[in-house]
Amino acid sequence: MKGSHRSGFTLLEVILAMTLTAIVMIKVTGARRSATETTEADLDRTTLDMQARQVLRQIGFAIMGSHPDSLVPDVRRPHASSDMKFQVSLGLESGEVVWSEPEKIALEEVRRQVYWTDNPEALEERRVVWTSLVAPFLEGEIPNGIDDNGNGLIDEKGLSFTIDGGAVDMSLTLERVRDDGTVITSTVGTVVTCRNLVDGWRSAR
Repeated sequence: MKGSHRSGFTLLEVILAMTLTAIVMIKVTGARRSATETTEADLDRTTLDMQARQVLRQIGFAIMGSHPDSLVPDVRRPHASSDMKFQVSLGLESGEVVWSEPEKIALEEVRRQVYWTDNPEALEERRVVWTSLVAPFLEGEIPNGIDDNGNGLIDEKGLSFTIDGGAVDMSLTLERVRDDGTVITSTVGTVVTCRNLVDGWRSAR
């Protein structure tokens, strides 16, 4: 008698195969979602870092053209200021240097904005906002009267300036809350030297 041959699958085998397939699909979907979220987070961090660097470049270019004696306040380590006022040369007139009205770069804490202005506090003041994502304090810093982040400064705000001779040390921290509630930050810093060393500087105000 010839042996009988089983054809098809049992119900148990079908259920087992379906279960294994479902597990594999869940893992694949989860891996794809995780990879997508990671890519989006990396993109957000890169975008924020690019913005922080761009804002700091704008600040540096503005201050670089000023006369070192025009810098106000004359803040030195371990203290820092969240604003800086300065003046630049507009050229010569009748053999004398003509200086600009005061310009100012500052942090408006309530709106988290870094802005540039000329004629600050005057009726004809113009103001340009360069970013609205400034952190309340520089990354790693809290307002406790000590240097928390080890950069030699005390309680520095999200935008900070210190002066060393004719050089200005600048730092900036931007932060943004992603849709998933996570907070991303970018901190950048640089030092620029005031290059406008012509004689005859005179405060406009």
